Amino acid sequence: MSIAVWVGIIALAGLDAETGVVMLLYLELAYEQWKREGKLKSLKDLNEAIMHGAVKRIRPKIMTVSVILAGLIPIMFSHSTVLM
Repeated sequence: MSIAVWVGIIALAGLDAETGVVMLLYLELAYEQWKREGKLKSLKDLNEAIMHGAVKRIRPKIMTVSVILAGLIPIMFSHSTVLM
């Protein structure tokens, strides 16, 4: 594994931490909204609030990670810095 691969892995770890924080933000916002509206009366309501918050961010997260992975795949399979 080259240094570029390690840099890519570190970049993905940073992206993972960033998207995790964003996901927690959206889950917290959904929880607060449902609590403010008086919808949290049971565990099922809490699960629905979590799903409501998660669904808003899942597509942008998947798109961001897939684009970054697609950009790193050539680096991960390269064997040298020589262009052919």
